[in-house]
Amino acid sequence: MELIKLKIKKEASSGEFATIITNSFIEACVNLDTSIIEPLIHEDSLFDDLDKYRFLAFLRAQFDSAKEQGLKKMIVKPGKCGLCIRGHSSFEFYGKGPKPRFAYVIETENGEVKNIFNCNASSGWFT
Repeated sequence: MELIKLKIKKEASSGEFATIITNSFIEACVNLDTSIIEPLIHEDSLFDDLDKYRFLAFLRAQFDSAKEQGLKKMIVKPGKCGLCIRGHSSFEFYGKGPKPRFAYVIETENGEVKNIFNCNASSGWFT
């Protein structure tokens, strides 16, 4: 796994790597599979104020909860954060109901992913 991570880092510019992380994170959420994003997260990264392994454990718990409800895939829709970073785009993930099961903001700066955090005030919760 480590060789793949180094290969991606070496071949991709910072902006491209941010796009790879964003797309991989969305794919992981849609497929309820943390193994898609895990190799791309640096050991020293903090997302949602959690280290890599706690962040992945939090994601896995959300995914396991969805799977326990019989979901195999999520549907992703765009949303907007209504609280922490008001108006920032978010990604909402839906199962069978009209409300998202979970939503995330992916914060980028200068072509790098700075934070990925659970958004409990995304627009889908209030429609």
